[in-house]
Amino acid sequence: MVDAEVCRAWGITPGNLLSARATRTWAAERNGEPYIVQRFPFAIDYQLKVAAALRERGWPTPQPAREPLTGENGVWALFHRLPGEPAHTLDHRARGRLLAELHSDALATGITDQREGWTGPAQRVADPELESWLRRYEKCSPQAGTLLLRCRDAALEWFTAHPSPEAPSGVIHGDFTPWNLLYSGGQLTGVLDFEGTHHTFQVADFALSWRGHQDDVLRGYDEVRPLTDAEWNLILPVYWSWLLLGLTALPVEKADLRWQVDHLHRHSPLLAGKTGRGGLFNHGRR
Repeated sequence: MVDAEVCRAWGITPGNLLSARATRTWAAERNGEPYIVQRFPFAIDYQLKVAAALRERGWPTPQPAREPLTGENGVWALFHRLPGEPAHTLDHRARGRLLAELHSDALATGITDQREGWTGPAQRVADPELESWLRRYEKCSPQAGTLLLRCRDAALEWFTAHPSPEAPSGVIHGDFTPWNLLYSGGQLTGVLDFEGTHHTFQVADFALSWRGHQDDVLRGYDEVRPLTDAEWNLILPVYWSWLLLGLTALPVEKADLRWQVDHLHRHSPLLAGKTGRGGLFNHGRR
């Protein structure tokens, strides 16, 4: 529930819990106006900076209504509630085109610093702590652990062979999914959830927007900003690296990695045709 001290400080009346992930999200109101309250388990300065920079370029990102409050349970933030409904009917190709436009404006913001605590995909898969965690996890869950080690090894092998990929980098959104895009009357009214934003290869944004198989996202993006051969080849290693993100913070014995395992079994006919490999389990060209 929303902390009583937070409610008093902001003069809000909390409503329904909207999301119960690591970041908690509630509806709220103040003087009849709708707001969103969120509690983050981490600092949010970087996310707010990126969202503000994109808002200055015309993107409808969440705008803080008050300064964040830091307490024992995390960082509390109050945002003006954006209108519209999640874009569940938006086709993947259109979403890919929109992502390419967002990346163009993200580059124009001039943000080049890295978010604290985040690294690039090559550094992530080369982390000895990750390998140690995966080997301990393999002992608890042999089938899933072996698969995840195979994922880590495949990504590490690729980045070792290609230490300096010639691919554009910039600030990415991190979770450009239909439920994080709001529309009203056919117009984009909200781009939500900047929890995964950081500075990296632009194609890293495909990890959660393409999700290993939604190939029309890649086709739409390529229509607006054509991808180079180097970028096509970079998509899978970056995707594999993303699936290993944050694992070392989980307790090995209780980690439920069914989501990661499911995504590792996905196959992209488009990538198979472009690069000769469509997933961790290479089914060849189609």
